[in-house]
Amino acid sequence: MKTSFSSQSSATLGVLCAIGAATVFSTAGVIVRRIELPPWDVSFWRSVLLFATILPLLLLQWRRVLIDIRSAGAALLLSALMLAGSFIAFILALGLAPVANVLIVFGATPFVTAVLARLLLGEPIHRHTLAAMGAAVVGLALSVAGSLKAGAVPGMMVSAIVTLCMSSNYVIVRHRRDIGMAPALALAGAISAAVALPFAHPSAATGEDFAWLLALGPGQLAGGLLLYLASLKHIPAGRAALLGLLELVLGPIWVWAIEGERPGDLTLLGGAIVIGAAAANVWLDSRRATG
Repeated sequence: MKTSFSSQSSATLGVLCAIGAATVFSTAGVIVRRIELPPWDVSFWRSVLLFATILPLLLLQWRRVLIDIRSAGAALLLSALMLAGSFIAFILALGLAPVANVLIVFGATPFVTAVLARLLLGEPIHRHTLAAMGAAVVGLALSVAGSLKAGAVPGMMVSAIVTLCMSSNYVIVRHRRDIGMAPALALAGAISAAVALPFAHPSAATGEDFAWLLALGPGQLAGGLLLYLASLKHIPAGRAALLGLLELVLGPIWVWAIEGERPGDLTLLGGAIVIGAAAANVWLDSRRATG
């Protein structure tokens, strides 16, 4: 009885951490809209502050960090490069398209990951994943059609880079399970800051901007990632991924409610199809893994 209660408590904690991570991640759009800086400036400061947040954690666990770096080798660098690409492209995409459109493209991440894992790792693609991919393509097509007049297509194309980078990173981590996330995160922050610096004007940030930047870097990005990692210690990855889809629902809601950025009808319909397909795919994958 005690073991059962302990297991249930652990699962509950994992679910709460996953929901917390999705909620924290979903605030990115509304925070970025409050920062009166060009996208490159936002990307630079977000990366610098992420690095400053992760660095103390690495120093506290320096022995473990050295082991991760030695064992991971080139895979750690590849992971960091993919993360850095996603960090930069995400902020640029938000400067070119409404939050809802950007997040809809993110909904394709599980499917792109499945294709890359099939091509690079030889992992099978199940029939329900193929069906979900077909539904997601329809949803993305509707979203793009609804964005033509709004001029959001360039932003959605940039957000596709985020999807590709994140999917590639998932495959790298899956292939080398010995890779520690913290070293890759810190290196990604350093790389993305270095890439953004030539295009940014860091001194242009005001005190009010910096307050929002602190909420975006150490708060939204680092906090969300740490909560997500904590959830994976208590619940299966499939369940965590399913709960993580709340970000795609909550993100547009925050911006719609606070900033008045209402998605078009076709965007809403396409988003519902993409999110539904992704959720069904992750749920079926988790059932297959547990049953």
